Amino acid sequence: MSSWFGLSVAIPLSIGLCTSFSALRPEAVDWHRRLRKPKYNAPHSLLLPLFVFMYTIGGTGAYLVSNEMTLAQHTPELVAAQAGQLGLGFYWLGLTFIVLWPRMLAFGPSLKLALADLTIGGVFQFLAMIQFFRLTAMGGLMLLVCFFGTAALAIWNGALIQTEREALPF
Repeated sequence: MSSWFGLSVAIPLSIGLCTSFSALRPEAVDWHRRLRKPKYNAPHSLLLPLFVFMYTIGGTGAYLVSNEMTLAQHTPELVAAQAGQLGLGFYWLGLTFIVLWPRMLAFGPSLKLALADLTIGGVFQFLAMIQFFRLTAMGGLMLLVCFFGTAALAIWNGALIQTEREALPF
């Protein structure tokens, strides 16, 4: 195992923990309590473990892909190395949008903008997953788990928008 494994997992995990812990501050918990939530709402305390899990799994998948790219440089499979570079680029772009989502949801101007941000992150995550599968099945499966987590968050965000719309007096 190379030293890149620690970096591949530590960077997304630390980014995720920082943004998630900032969402657990008292003023952040207050906005969560004031939201009109759907009936199948997850408790606020469940968001941090979910993000930790998603960032850890995604970082591990990114490590597996980068490890395969290193091995592919010594083989004639240049196509696999290019797929890995493209997949890692999509992964980091998706991670950037997903990291912004809790802040946009808590302090942003609208729930719709937060949903758009999460959707863009999910699209990049899906594109990364396709490229990861071209290189290593395990990396692709790990990103598939992250994609399902992102999709669940997007469905929840969409339900928040629907619930907010129902609460409007006009």
